[in-house]
Amino acid sequence: MIKKGPTKRQWIMMMYLPIHFAWYFIVEQTITTDYYSIRCALDNLIPFCEWFIFPYFSWFLYMVISGFYFLFKDHEAFEHYMLSLILGFFISMTIISVFPNGQDLRPTSYNANFAAQIMKWTQQFDTNTNVFPSMHVVGALSVWFAILKSKTLKSKIWIQILNWLLCAAIILATVFLKQHSVIDIFGGMAVSALVFVIVYRGYAGRLLTLLENALTKKKTV
Repeated sequence: MIKKGPTKRQWIMMMYLPIHFAWYFIVEQTITTDYYSIRCALDNLIPFCEWFIFPYFSWFLYMVISGFYFLFKDHEAFEHYMLSLILGFFISMTIISVFPNGQDLRPTSYNANFAAQIMKWTQQFDTNTNVFPSMHVVGALSVWFAILKSKTLKSKIWIQILNWLLCAAIILATVFLKQHSVIDIFGGMAVSALVFVIVYRGYAGRLLTLLENALTKKKTV
């Protein structure tokens, strides 16, 4: 059954998103040159492939479409998804803010094709700083795990297969496009693993309940 609209509890979670965007914008403008360069030997073995720009951009649709589906079709999955994003992004932004980092892996020349043109355009606004841990990975894994555990989707085999394939393609895209080091990927996975324990064991939900009750009481006083 489709719900009429977001609940107060859901609005509270969604209120963090503008905070995240503002925080990220400030950090992007602040950390530009003076940063620790992230790289490892494995990065040199991974070739640049501009065609991964398409799964890289599918990250946005993956997150937004899944979020709207959960919002109206699966309340529990929406809460788990949003709490995973909030905690994952918060931890990532905190690390970036106290440990300025970036990467110097991008190629100096590109092929003359459509995908390469999109890649060059993307790099004009998607800088090479603030890469560890990869929030692209944190976001993709938040969607992947929410779909994997969703009561309304876990029995739909074709959706689960697509979910695995798309999440894997997005993560691979970050290193094949030289947007991230392999180290950033493992950092994002480590953050996500910690977040999933906190969220799916109910700890984050209890804190959200306390916040919701506190706001409700404040409004009624």
